[in-house]
Amino acid sequence: MNNTIIKAPCVNLSKLDSIFIEMTAQNCNLKCSYCYIDFKDKKVKDFIPLEKVKQNISMIKNSFQYIHLTGAEPMLHPDFNHILRFCLKHSSVVIHTNALNINDKKARFLRKVEEENSFEHEIIFMISIDHYIEKENDLLRGRGSFRKAVHAIQSLIKYDFNPILSIVNHNNIPEKELKEKFKELCNSLNFETTDINFKIIPLIKKEINYGIPDDTNYENLNIECANSRTLTINGIFTCPLLSSDNRGKCGSDFNDYSCKSYLETQYCPQCIKHNKYMFSFEI
Repeated sequence: MNNTIIKAPCVNLSKLDSIFIEMTAQNCNLKCSYCYIDFKDKKVKDFIPLEKVKQNISMIKNSFQYIHLTGAEPMLHPDFNHILRFCLKHSSVVIHTNALNINDKKARFLRKVEEENSFEHEIIFMISIDHYIEKENDLLRGRGSFRKAVHAIQSLIKYDFNPILSIVNHNNIPEKELKEKFKELCNSLNFETTDINFKIIPLIKKEINYGIPDDTNYENLNIECANSRTLTINGIFTCPLLSSDNRGKCGSDFNDYSCKSYLETQYCPQCIKHNKYMFSFEI
């Protein structure tokens, strides 16, 4: 009888560069056909408490570069403005949003919030938009989502923000070609862009489970669990993709969490295959 225990590959947290805060796990105002979240109720009140955010961020003693506000849709959080102001005291804040809640009035308000911080830290917007053609985008993200994202981009650039477009590459188009098409769209909006304004994300499929190559170098992977941790209402997780999977849980708070990530889920081999940050920046 073979008693060999097969262990999942492990990635060590090299440095805590980024903190993700899952503002809500289920509350969203879009119905994207490909979303990695298994929605049970898009209007469930599962918002992370403001005090939990304050307590956990205050626990972190070492410096970090970014706090990412994610969801479902983070801007639906009833205490969004309070959490944003608190996080800006500690680092720059990246808001991952479908932008449905951003208009001229909101953009003007967010500019004032950043100015309150005396520009020590900045607000960075990552706007989800998946195709440069309205019809194609709306087939993926829902009717009207393209026009609302475009309106949000125009509102943000009016108040001197420099948004990043977060683009899921559904059709596996070469990145250079995809960026050129989106640059044409941005030019039509009088939005001057460079490559930094486009984050191309490979499509992660829940039903696919690639094997991890035997020659994988786990010390030099550009994946989230190597440089970040995610705070949720249920504790600390290794990755935003795993915030509802107990295999990704690595602690109860930032006083006590594991620096090891075991690559056990169907998402892990896909991240390794692409060797690319799905949410954060190339630090």
